Amino acid sequence: MNEPNDKGIDQSISNKKTPFKVFYGWYLVAASMFSNALVSAVYFQGFSAFVIPIETTFGWSRSVISGAASLRQAEAGLFGPLTGFLLDKYGARKIIIFGALIVGFGLIGLGFATGIVMFYVFFLFISMGTSGVGHAVTWVVVVARWFNEHRGLAVGLAVTGPVIGAPMVVVNSWLIELFNWRIVLVSYGLIISILIPLIAINVKDKPDNSSAIKSNQGKYKEEGKIGVIAEAEEFKTLSLFKDKSFWMLSAYLGTLFIVNSGFQLHQIPYFVEDRGFSTTAAAITIPLVVWASGFGRVGAGWLIDKVDYRVVLIFICLFMTLGLLYLQLLAPSNTLTTLPFALLFGLSFGATIPLRGVLGSMIFGTKNLGSTVGLLQGTGVAAGVIGPILMGVLRDWFGNYEIGIWVLIVISLLGIIPVFLMKNPTHETVKKLGA
Repeated sequence: MNEPNDKGIDQSISNKKTPFKVFYGWYLVAASMFSNALVSAVYFQGFSAFVIPIETTFGWSRSVISGAASLRQAEAGLFGPLTGFLLDKYGARKIIIFGALIVGFGLIGLGFATGIVMFYVFFLFISMGTSGVGHAVTWVVVVARWFNEHRGLAVGLAVTGPVIGAPMVVVNSWLIELFNWRIVLVSYGLIISILIPLIAINVKDKPDNSSAIKSNQGKYKEEGKIGVIAEAEEFKTLSLFKDKSFWMLSAYLGTLFIVNSGFQLHQIPYFVEDRGFSTTAAAITIPLVVWASGFGRVGAGWLIDKVDYRVVLIFICLFMTLGLLYLQLLAPSNTLTTLPFALLFGLSFGATIPLRGVLGSMIFGTKNLGSTVGLLQGTGVAAGVIGPILMGVLRDWFGNYEIGIWVLIVISLLGIIPVFLMKNPTHETVKKLGA
């Protein structure tokens, strides 16, 4: 009788191929994209389909509905720092689930609104909830903590949800005609309340000491900390206010927020009044910018993984400047001739979206990244409030947007200055923060 050949068994086992396994961080990227696409489909870009039906139902002026929508900007600045602090304290899973339930409750309530007070109250609920379920703070922090080598690319992909959700404005219009706006809002509320919490149940904030993460060498290995600089993990949140890099990054983001918010709010009026477009033709420029921003979100993240991040920041400012210069010097007269502007401005606008999570983790580490990103969000958005007001005042003074655009061009160029005052992450900087 033949004896078993142990060597043969070992050899057969070793010849078996290890099944392909997707790194867990990429599941988080997909979850962020889906969650934010769903929220954007009804609350951000997609909400424009609800404006006229709601206006028709209640007989309100456009400014009443626009005033409620402006809460989105306010909540980003007010709730961003708080969301970041709660994220570090309680973890992403609880924040995302709680945020999704609040958004769902707000949408359902909005669908049953019978007056202006109820409308504003439930809109405020939705605004609060999006701070927890959106990618401004929560998802970018989670994704950044799970990646080392491809962190920029991962965060860039994670924030493309609004680009995916933007075309839903067409579907929303069809659904509203088929049913009515109340049923559509309630349905969205139920879907968000169910699907996003189911996704969030499996969210892990970061790898533990025994988790495999992707290293700088592109392989899986055991690591206790995943920041580009491990020592940065221990810095105290209040130390941010003593660090020049934080204020330079805040100043940079602030200038971009001023330009982005200033032009985008006045984008349709600019093309209608200054360039003679029809309202429909002017409106088409908005999705063009949004779609171009998708390439900016992913491209900027990918480039930051490859080159000195300061080079990327400078090019973002230059692209934004060139896009506005194109409007001033070549004066597009139809939708086709706006494509160069949409590409340049869209790329630069999109590139700013992943910066908080990627650079926050690179410079300050990942342990208190929620608080870091929340504070960067708060300071940036606070500065961004200036843009729409500035453009409106200049338009009223001069009767057109000509001077306002030139002012935005100067501001976008000024954004380059703080970049030269920023440093690459060094052990010295980290030790100072931990002091």
